[in-house]
Amino acid sequence: MSWPAMVWIGGAPGAGKSTIARELARQCDLPLHPIDLWTYAHLDRLPPLRPLADELAQGPEYAADAFVQTARLRLELVVADVRGRALGDVPALVEGPQLFPSMADGVSAAVWLVPDAAQTRRAREERLARVDDPAGHTRLEALLARDAVLADRVRRETAERGRVLIEVPAEPDWAAVGRAVREAIGTVPALAGGSELRRQRQYENLAACTQGRLWQADLGLAELPPYPFACECGTPGCTATWAGTPEEYDARGTEQWLSGH
Repeated sequence: MSWPAMVWIGGAPGAGKSTIARELARQCDLPLHPIDLWTYAHLDRLPPLRPLADELAQGPEYAADAFVQTARLRLELVVADVRGRALGDVPALVEGPQLFPSMADGVSAAVWLVPDAAQTRRAREERLARVDDPAGHTRLEALLARDAVLADRVRRETAERGRVLIEVPAEPDWAAVGRAVREAIGTVPALAGGSELRRQRQYENLAACTQGRLWQADLGLAELPPYPFACECGTPGCTATWAGTPEEYDARGTEQWLSGH
């Protein structure tokens, strides 16, 4: 497999990866590529997958193995998606629990975050509080058991391969965690300000819109929680966001570029 330039932030669910990756990408002018924003797009390119409820019913070890197996299948799609962005030497900041150290031989800059069990529970409960998802409440304990197995797997693989692991405690100092992630990744090439940065932020926002709509339809949600869309002003180091739904993003009318200012 030919690897485009990438920086990875992986780790177990509930570790704050998505928030930290968004902040880091915007501070450092890196293209952001959260794997979860391509979940539904990937389903059309994967073989049929067993329903999550069926996997969880087989126990946490089985469910964790199934998650890793699917993650390996998706890795090729992730690489193809990043390559399709035509970023040249600028690495995409790829983020998601699907990234495991055993898959990262072609990635030099990478870090994994593993949360304390209490932090994992808090993160999952906070997500459930934002949407009306009865099935999510039903499978919460089974997901937490699977998450614990995945966390141990990440710990083991980082130790075996000498990769960077950051443990996220029950009461995280998120600023400190963010600094540790940035230090682990180091200095990498950035997007040029102006049209290049603007286009990549718009690309990411449109991906979030597509994923949000498909997620809403899949779960039958009456409405979506606001998403922190990136500002498309093109100014280097801009961390401004605009909270809204896909419909609100589209309803901006004739504005070509979203401003978070």
